[in-house]
Amino acid sequence: MPDAEPEEHRSERSSHAIYGLIIITSALVADREHVDDPLTALLLVWGAGIVLLLAHLYSAFVGETGTKGRWLSHTERHLLIADNVPVLWSIVVPTLLISLAGIGLIELGAAIDVSIVAAVAGLFAVGVIQSRKSGAPVATQVGIGVIGVIVGVIVIALEVALGH
Repeated sequence: MPDAEPEEHRSERSSHAIYGLIIITSALVADREHVDDPLTALLLVWGAGIVLLLAHLYSAFVGETGTKGRWLSHTERHLLIADNVPVLWSIVVPTLLISLAGIGLIELGAAIDVSIVAAVAGLFAVGVIQSRKSGAPVATQVGIGVIGVIVGVIVIALEVALGH
């Protein structure tokens, strides 16, 4: 079944997007009071995103190589990268909003706050989209989205409390 592996890889992308949303949002929440200029805020977001991506790529490469018992092919390495890039989706909205703060169109605090709200909305959206793909009724889709938000907010709070 040649399509089994690509589908499996594509399904991992949602989990990587969720992980990115949680980690980047945790960094924004934890450091919100300590960041007083847009450049520092951008460096925080991009630094956390790049570290997260590299850690994910490294761990996935080691895991896949170990599972397969051989060096990964070019196609497998490409899929591995494609699977892990969604952790960076979480930096798009903060980058745009913080950039707007950098040119004076909005306040930095508002940019960070809206970024946090957008990330929580993203957690809801991923839950809805994934449950929709499984053919769940609309009420179940919304319920899964809400559960995703609740779990995500709890994990973000734990990361902020324990990790910072």
